Amino acid sequence: MKPPLPAPTKEWHNDTYAAIDPSRPELSARSKKIVVTGGGYGIGRGVVEAFAIAGASSIAILGRKEQPLLDTKDAIESKYKATVSTHIADVTDVAVLSKAASDIGTWDVLVMNAGYMSNPGPSMESDVNEWWKAFEVNIKGSFITAQAFLPTKGENAVVVATSTAGVNLPASMVTNVSSYVASKLGLIKFIEVLAAEHPDVRFTTIHPGTVETNMFTKSGMLDLPTDKVELPAHYIVWVSSPEAEFLKGKFSSCNWDVDELKANATRVAEGALFTTAIDGASSLL
Repeated sequence: MKPPLPAPTKEWHNDTYAAIDPSRPELSARSKKIVVTGGGYGIGRGVVEAFAIAGASSIAILGRKEQPLLDTKDAIESKYKATVSTHIADVTDVAVLSKAASDIGTWDVLVMNAGYMSNPGPSMESDVNEWWKAFEVNIKGSFITAQAFLPTKGENAVVVATSTAGVNLPASMVTNVSSYVASKLGLIKFIEVLAAEHPDVRFTTIHPGTVETNMFTKSGMLDLPTDKVELPAHYIVWVSSPEAEFLKGKFSSCNWDVDELKANATRVAEGALFTTAIDGASSLL
């Protein structure tokens, strides 16, 4: 379909498709250990299943509530060969994240999917603590997660963080979700810095689509076209594969067509495309 939001590709996807099918041999995660924060619900659970389809041998899932984690574990292990371990953890808790990282050990792909959206509303009418909670989870939580897990990374490790396409929309379109959009924009820059500081790790940030999750409903932006959960889940498997090496340190959306992206891989990898910047700052008025 024609892109309803700003996009660099002519094709816009709302559901999975052949190029990101996790059963493709080129996207195999066989013998790899995967870690997924926010793995008990929605997109996180979809990511766990996608990596199981891709042949991952071990998947560790983290979340604040035990039952959703156990439900995900049972659903995956009853259908696939992957072993799923559950870890009750709040990403803002340093001690708990450190213990989880120690218990899990060496990993190959880390999906930082945990996130929070503060109650929508005009910025100046928002409760300070509630507004700031998005930064606590989306920024501080991502920092704590990275700090806890990077010491145990495996060779050729990949880190995928979920952000939002809202960072690329006019401010007038996101007036009621300022803390969410601002914190997710900060997350993108943070991941870019980590990519520069750790060149041996492939960091990337993605927009995981507009899937009908609790967070999407909370946003109130229900007029946007929705996506099937398999789209971001399968895209994350693809973006962590060697085919997406050119997106190291970059932002991308699961809605963008990967064949079109791959056709421009050199241009993307060698330039400033898909990175944060002030539009026009590098040119004369």
